[in-house]
Amino acid sequence: MVQIKNNNSFWKGFPFLIASLLFATYYILLYLVPSPPSDSSLLNEWITKWKTYLQIADEILIFATLSLLPSIYSLANPKKENESPAALFASGLFFLLVVPMFVLVDLLLGRLVYPVNVYPLTVDTIVFLLSLITGTLHMISLVLALAILLYGISFRSKTGGGLVLSLGILVFGFQIIASYPWLLSPRVLLFCQLSFPIWLFSTGFYSVKNENRSSKKNQTELS
Repeated sequence: MVQIKNNNSFWKGFPFLIASLLFATYYILLYLVPSPPSDSSLLNEWITKWKTYLQIADEILIFATLSLLPSIYSLANPKKENESPAALFASGLFFLLVVPMFVLVDLLLGRLVYPVNVYPLTVDTIVFLLSLITGTLHMISLVLALAILLYGISFRSKTGGGLVLSLGILVFGFQIIASYPWLLSPRVLLFCQLSFPIWLFSTGFYSVKNENRSSKKNQTELS
């Protein structure tokens, strides 16, 4: 019985582990790619030079986004009784805004590094795509900040929830800072961005542990 519970805990926490690793890898790859040159005439050269890194980051992002879906669903399951409205709203922000925006970034990034039939990638197109990517990443960080804070508030009354709330407040601040990448150095930006996969891993395994604790308590009461 103990072995079965341990296996269930592992598989419930597995999506959080995968998602956090993939997002961390994605952010690190983007850190390795220098910022686009201010001289638009050098943009094609910049893409050619860093094409491999951008392609790998693009592929990783879509799998990271997909692995985020079961993770967020398990954090706030609408089928559960007495689920926190704050957690449900936070999950709604993830499903309705964060996930679609990550998919949009993936598509825009893919257009930069993958050929589309015979359509040329002009300098104006590159500038437009980079502008959309920057704006979308700005919105992602802001929505992430709000959703993470709401999750922290929803866990505050549970055992050990104070630590989750404290972490949520801290990551909330980091994500607000990360939403303005043009004001930050690459290292500071990476540090702030990595707060998301760290939060996802920590909160996910806290949620699994708390769920097992509640299940054990219910079984004890029934017996």
